[in-house]
Amino acid sequence: MLRVGILLTHPTQYHSPWFQELAKRPQIEIKVFYCFQPDSQQQGLDFDVPFEWDIPLLDGYPSSFLKNVARSPGFNFFGCDTPEIRRIIASREFDAWIINGWKVKSDWQAMTSCWKNRIPMLIRGDSNLLDHKTLHLRAAKRLVLGRWIPRFNRYLTVGKLNEDFYEFYGANPSRFFPVRHFVDNDRFAQQATSARTRAAELKSKWGIPAGAVVFLFAGKFIDKKRPMDALLAIERVNAKGLKVHLLMTGDGKLRSELEEYTRRNQLPVSFSGFLNQEAIAEAYACANVLLLPSGYAETWGLVVNEAMSCGIPAIVSDRVGCGPDLVKHGKTGFIFPVGNIETLAEAVTLYAKDLSLAKSHGENARQQIQNYSIGAAVDGSVAALESMELSK
Repeated sequence: MLRVGILLTHPTQYHSPWFQELAKRPQIEIKVFYCFQPDSQQQGLDFDVPFEWDIPLLDGYPSSFLKNVARSPGFNFFGCDTPEIRRIIASREFDAWIINGWKVKSDWQAMTSCWKNRIPMLIRGDSNLLDHKTLHLRAAKRLVLGRWIPRFNRYLTVGKLNEDFYEFYGANPSRFFPVRHFVDNDRFAQQATSARTRAAELKSKWGIPAGAVVFLFAGKFIDKKRPMDALLAIERVNAKGLKVHLLMTGDGKLRSELEEYTRRNQLPVSFSGFLNQEAIAEAYACANVLLLPSGYAETWGLVVNEAMSCGIPAIVSDRVGCGPDLVKHGKTGFIFPVGNIETLAEAVTLYAKDLSLAKSHGENARQQIQNYSIGAAVDGSVAALESMELSK
């Protein structure tokens, strides 16, 4: 049996199902080490709403919290400082380690200890090349990253752009194993199906008129998500006399600006506020199409996975990392150039004029997302571990 240590900054609703299923596999034994436990204020960062996840994140797999010696534990680089991870790795209690990125100090403590002790390490991050850095900055970055990225034993790749990133910096593609970004497809689909029996009630609660084609923005109301682009596109389509409605689900610093623009221009837009995991399916039950117009640093966009598991197509910008994997242009949704409101509005118009197009694309999306599942992620993880022929 392979003993595998896993390091993650904090418990998340997206990783826990992966760990729960890994723990069920008889050929491996896992333990997850967390750097810190966010409080409700930290969890609500960027949403501007304190909250705690309403689903269990620590059930079904072994885990423990490392001693975090950071002065102010948090999500930033120095907010995760756990020197004891070096000792744990050096003890060789585990045959291999899975590290989920390199954004905090704890990750580097773990990586350097694995390299020093010659313990196999698998990396799973979601970096890509969409940041469009200047040529000289990218050359400098390549000089630095090109020295250590090739040193990982295996790469658990979350998508095509992630593989391009690793290969660009010198990784060997023969060491790539697909462990794609996923959500609990079955849970979202089942909850959305149940919520659709109350769709009329939910639409009434959020002021969505009967017969309107409903577009959904779900996420943080912050600059990089570009929520105003969604409003501007709906404004243009509404001006054509098409019956559309935009449901804005989430919260953040831009909310007052968005609400003021909606009031001033009398747009068909409503705001649900932040919805936790058990309630977000209600928004998907009302929606026909998802909008994700994000700009920089949208390394994936798991909201697209959620929507597609509910049979909803997506319109995303070309800066959304999941685009090449999930959004097949004209089949499961549309991809538009970031910031191009006219092109975004054209895609919205296509669905607004023909709801059957949204339904057919939604069914295609439901089929597409089946390949991005918990089971597939676990299969890829186990295959990567077994490929290294680890000894106990």
